[in-house]
Order: sequence, then structure tokens, then C-alpha cells
Amino acid sequence: MKTPEIVPDKISNPINPRVIFAILSLGIVIFVAMNLVSEGDAGVIASVIAVSLAAAVAFFSFIVSRQNETGILAKSYFSLGLGFTSYVIAELLYYSMEMIFGIEPYPSIADLFFFAVYPFTLIHLILNIRFFHSGFSNFQKIAVFIIPIIALAVYVALSISIPDAELGFDFYYGLIFVVAASVTLSFSIVGAVIFKEGALGAVWLLLVIALMINAAGDVWYYHLEIFGEYFDAHPVTVVWYVANLFIVYALIKHLKII
Repeated sequence: MKTPEIVPDKISNPINPRVIFAILSLGIVIFVAMNLVSEGDAGVIASVIAVSLAAAVAFFSFIVSRQNETGILAKSYFSLGLGFTSYVIAELLYYSMEMIFGIEPYPSIADLFFFAVYPFTLIHLILNIRFFHSGFSNFQKIAVFIIPIIALAVYVALSISIPDAELGFDFYYGLIFVVAASVTLSFSIVGAVIFKEGALGAVWLLLVIALMINAAGDVWYYHLEIFGEYFDAHPVTVVWYVANLFIVYALIKHLKII
């Protein structure tokens, strides 16, 4: 039986910079393509790519969890798989209500599945951090609290700055997601700091940085929503795609390491 709780002294399967470059290049190509088509087509393309990449992340997360068989790492990656499975369900519900049934998808039950991504991702991060690190430094403890506070302050300040703004349902509803996304962001940043220490290798670091980029994109998105500036071909959409591609790549490398 495997013993996944034993971390290798040195990971001999480093990240290939050509793959990183290819992912970034693909992101640029997707961004340009989405801005060349009509708004309706951009929406369809955005949904298809989002569902496909989230499904890929979920699939490889479950495979990594299965490969670990038991223990904290198995639970950690299973949680990550559940999070991105939840995202797939959310996207399919949102798209079906909007494009097929003509139902207003916001707010809707799809939001419950969008929100579920955060607790599942947090579980993944916390389990990994606890497994690979004995405890938080004072700086890391402060960062976990300060980052969400800053994100929350920016969200409130931007909301109030809107002329004739009324802090109604949309404000408080968005506030819930900003808090969840910023907390996830703070733990992913702390995780990135922790995983760069020691001999865990670039693969572990890439995964948590990708989760950090994903969470940062979410915070950016909710700030855009305040001013109604988000659209399917917006750069933040490609930020999510690139982050998910990084996660997929990191998970595939995990399969060769663990």
C-alpha cells in the first residue's frame, strides 16, 4: 500500500516552462477570439470553456485523491474535486435557465453551487497547509485576516462611490461572495508562502498559486459587478481559464509525483 503521508525529499518532476508559456499563449488566443465574435457567441464560448476546464479540474482532483488511497491528501483532493464539480453544476444550471428556459438566473439555486466552491477549496487548502506545515507564523495569521478585510473595504468603498447608490439586495448578496472569495484568496496566498519553503517543489506551489489566481479573479469579478462592467469577453474570464489550466497541469504532475 502507498504511504502518501511521506513527502519526498525532492521532487524530480519540475514544471516545464514551455507548458506555462503555452497556457499563457492559449489564454491570449482565447481572449482575442472572444472579442472578435458577437456578444451572444462569446457567452456560449465562455460557458463551454468554463464547464470543460472545471470538469477537467474535478476529474484530475478525484484521480489524485484516488491515487493517495487514504489519509489527509486523499480527503484534500477529493474536496477540491467536489468544489469544481459544484462549479460545473452551477454553470450548467445558470446556462440552462438563461439560454434554454428563459429564466432569470440571478439570484437562483445556481448561486448555491457557485458558493460551494469556496468551502470545498478552503478545506483543500487548510488540509494541505496543516499536513505540510506545523503551524502559522504571526505574519501568516495576520495575513489570513487582513486580506479579506482589505477586499471587503474596497468592495464597500466602490459600492458607496456609485452616484445615488443604494445598498440594497445586490450589495449584500455580492458581499457574501466577496467575503468567501477573499478568505479563499488569503489562505491560498499563505499556502503559496508555505509551499515555497522546504523541498516540496514547484508542482505544489503551482497548484496553490493557480487557486490564488482563481480566487483573485473572483474578487475582481465581484468588484466589476458593482459598476455593471463585467461581460463574457472581459479579461477576468481568461484569468479564470488560465488559472484552471494551471491547476489541471499541476494535478497531472501530481499524478507522476505522489
